[in-house]
Amino acid sequence: MLGARLKITAYERRHRSALLDLAWYSQWAHKHLDWHKTSQWLDGELGFVLLAWHGDQLIGYIGISLPVEGWSWIRLLGIRDGRMPGLVVRELLEAAEARCAPLGVSNLVMLMITNWLPAYLRELRFQIDEDVITMSHIGSALPPKPTVSASIRSAEAQDVEGMAMIDRLAFEPPWQLTDSDMRQAFRIAASAMVAQRDDELIAYQLSTRQDEVGHIARLAVHPAHRRRRIASAMMRQLLDDFLKRNVTELSVNTQKSNLPSQRLYERFGFFRNGNDIELWRKQIN
Repeated sequence: MLGARLKITAYERRHRSALLDLAWYSQWAHKHLDWHKTSQWLDGELGFVLLAWHGDQLIGYIGISLPVEGWSWIRLLGIRDGRMPGLVVRELLEAAEARCAPLGVSNLVMLMITNWLPAYLRELRFQIDEDVITMSHIGSALPPKPTVSASIRSAEAQDVEGMAMIDRLAFEPPWQLTDSDMRQAFRIAASAMVAQRDDELIAYQLSTRQDEVGHIARLAVHPAHRRRRIASAMMRQLLDDFLKRNVTELSVNTQKSNLPSQRLYERFGFFRNGNDIELWRKQIN
């Protein structure tokens, strides 16, 4: 049991090894960094990190992303095994919320991908805001190719700025990507495509791959160009390309409330696989 109040400090570069060791070895850890490794996220200064100390021992940490339209993600949260999780989580989150206000953060969100956090977050007035569902596609059966008035090609580095602009228009917070996230997603994508019409980028998709399994990470169409089968054309080309590379199983995540997105994937043979994830949120400002 911890017999004294914890000391919460800001992360500094000299703490890097201690934090990475704790994140690696602890069983009480949450990590949701999308396309970044923990070390990349720390070194990239993509948010702020606070540390919890008991004496000279590091016993906890929390990493909060920089806000996008007032919304920030809890990207990292972990504690040393067996060390009063409720106390450590509470003090880390209270300190993080105090840091969030001057940055203009109005909502903190977290994907519940660990089973030890819900009880502690409820005590801190976090609530389930939405469900994120996972859909799967297995096999090679595909619908006919749609005819569209746009050209689809591989994305290039100079397209990333335009892709980020489409992303901000296509998604609401907290689902929008930062420019840094977009650049990193493009770097590691196994498939990156854009749709273009009259020299204007109007849609993009990014997908990853591990062996024979692919994952559709992002698919977005400029709102002014929706309902023109652009997303269907990109989906069909992506699946064709992946089949040529012997990728016969794909997954994708979307919000349970996003029925148009679900209908698109269902037309291509995707089905819900039951691996749903809760989005938790706390309004702090």
